[in-house]
Amino acid sequence: MTSNSGMLKESQKAILPKDKYDEPAVAHISTLPESSIAPLIPELLTWLQDVAWPIARPVKTLLLRHPHLIVEPVREVLVGNDDEWKDNCLTQIVEELPRKQQQALKQEVERIARSPTTGEEEFETQDTARNILEKLESPV
Repeated sequence: MTSNSGMLKESQKAILPKDKYDEPAVAHISTLPESSIAPLIPELLTWLQDVAWPIARPVKTLLLRHPHLIVEPVREVLVGNDDEWKDNCLTQIVEELPRKQQQALKQEVERIARSPTTGEEEFETQDTARNILEKLESPV
């Protein structure tokens, strides 16, 4: 997934986290209306590229409060080339999304589960994808 920071206004860029320790920025963004958060989501998702970063957990919490807004940005990650990021998005976001949003990502999850790339196999991403599919296919 390519960064969309070039499409953001300077005022939007200014409130984004500056580094992996910038939890106050995430706390501030959490107070904003959805209309202000929505354009920031692709940039916020980049902080899940490494879930060991201190900022990853608060970003995850923020993103999961807006499940309908994160489907398309997460889809972009799942069809991209960063296999660790895909795995992190599946384990940190998709597994915890409401069923409706999981269903919206089903095609991408199925592809990973059934035809994983070498990198996806390396991170065992297909196993996570299969678990998500099992839950989706089970009765509610």
